[in-house]
Amino acid sequence: MKSSTAAQFILLIALLFSASVHADEILLLDAETGFAVNGELSWAAVDGETLPLDAEIDAALLGRGQVAEVAALGDLPLTGTTAIRIVADGYQPLRVIWRSGREAVTRTVLLEPLQSRPLPPSDQTDQLFLSGWVSDSQSRRPVEGAIVSVSHAAEQARSNAQGYYELRVPAPLTVGGRPEAIDVRVEAPGFPELQVADRLLAAGSARLNLALGADSIAPAGHRQLQTLIPGPESVGESRQSPLGTLGVGDAPPGSITVGFADASCTQRCCSGSCTNACTMSLEEYVRRGLPKEWIASWNFDALAAGAVAYRSYGAWHVFNPPQSFFDVCSSACCQVNEPGTQTNTNVAAAATAGVMLKRDGQIFRSEYSAQNNNLLGALSCVNQDLSCGNSFAGSPNTGWPCLADPVSADQACFGHGRGMSQWGNQYWTQANPPQAWKWQLNHYYNDSGSGTNLRTATISQVLVIDALRVTPAVVATGKVITLEMDVRNLAASTHEHVMIGASLRQPPGPFIDDPANDQPVSLPPGASTVSRQFVLPDALADGSYAVYASLFLDVDRNQSISGTDLAQQLVIQPDGLTINADIFADRFED
Repeated sequence: MKSSTAAQFILLIALLFSASVHADEILLLDAETGFAVNGELSWAAVDGETLPLDAEIDAALLGRGQVAEVAALGDLPLTGTTAIRIVADGYQPLRVIWRSGREAVTRTVLLEPLQSRPLPPSDQTDQLFLSGWVSDSQSRRPVEGAIVSVSHAAEQARSNAQGYYELRVPAPLTVGGRPEAIDVRVEAPGFPELQVADRLLAAGSARLNLALGADSIAPAGHRQLQTLIPGPESVGESRQSPLGTLGVGDAPPGSITVGFADASCTQRCCSGSCTNACTMSLEEYVRRGLPKEWIASWNFDALAAGAVAYRSYGAWHVFNPPQSFFDVCSSACCQVNEPGTQTNTNVAAAATAGVMLKRDGQIFRSEYSAQNNNLLGALSCVNQDLSCGNSFAGSPNTGWPCLADPVSADQACFGHGRGMSQWGNQYWTQANPPQAWKWQLNHYYNDSGSGTNLRTATISQVLVIDALRVTPAVVATGKVITLEMDVRNLAASTHEHVMIGASLRQPPGPFIDDPANDQPVSLPPGASTVSRQFVLPDALADGSYAVYASLFLDVDRNQSISGTDLAQQLVIQPDGLTINADIFADRFED
């Protein structure tokens, strides 16, 4: 049952409940452009703590005002939590945890295209290359002829027939590690002027989609330009749902539903004032939110540490939602999320895809704030517990023990003292020696292994080894063997910087390594097979050897394995290889 209606492609599905009937509006949008998408929905029930996707029932996308008859639902329970698989031609399928209520709500779903549109390259350090799409917030169609300008430059751009614009302007000035805040203005015939205020846009490429309409509201500025107001989602440690329990490999949720004040997912709201729900992949959520919480001009490791904290905080809320129809709000009450991405933060998000923090076997609610140094000053500090003192982070009264953080010495508190210090992230990348994102996460969330109370979270595992094969399994010394592994990438995005390590050992002897063949690989989402060679030394003793194979995230991205990198999994075959000097005695080894 399909429709070619050129309206908004709104799906109205009648959901049957035991005592009442209501219809939720579902709007599918392209995550990169903001335009409407046509597609199909598949519904499946939740079975206990798992989310199987069987017993699928399809419903077509229809225009506004039409209802899809779903009489075939039968015994499929829709009164609680339901797993939905959304499929549209040309887009990545999205699995959604759907929480139904008795009140009808508008739900927007952002689908990522199979052929993504990367940000245009820009290698000029003194230039900002701003691009994106302008849409009508009512029709979800492109707006042609919209004039886009920025407050710090005279240049303007005009959107084309596809709603696309490109604007090259001088990069905003950077002072003290932060670019100056600029405003983006949009004017188009028939629409009220839209002003997107206080953007911290770094040099390089940035994408900002702009939705115009009668209800256009200028979005609030960057999180670090705002006075900190503790919201209902920013205090204490809350419950944990069984659905948040991590098993072998720490699979992140595939999607997250964010509360917004509009169906275009542009207007932020605190938990009690959100009227619309916007569902997107967890990685899209990180790409959209990271440049609004961290500063895109910061160094890679500062942004990568932030990506993990941002992702983990959001993922925790998927299983501990504040409202029945969304997981986390979009304002500083929770963590900021709205349209717009930048090259630097996209790279950091991709390098850490799927990586979260965990504690006691569950996803960790990874708190952070701008500056956690326990020194009261002129900045906005909502921490009432500054007992740790200058050059320390922490808030013991809320479960975060004092942590020596010398890079932040003499910096005034601008936050709550709990979890990670965002400016500390950048300061540690400028320290001597500079510290990578793995080190920073361990520093702030488990005191480098010495933490107590809430400061005992560790980094999750996102790459899994399911099987190891050694070929040939019997060989003469000095030959070459191949280690082949069946692996899984639990993240929804490709990991480009993965290393395959390997060692041999004949207990109780030393480990035998072959670092020259430690192989860099790229792992797509899901299952794949990878391999590496191992050159055997010329003088190995005959006998059985244990084979060790491992996967690492190449944290420093130098294509070699060191203590800086993040170990993912080690598998051992105790008698995986046999060295036999007589195997080629018949001289037919070739």
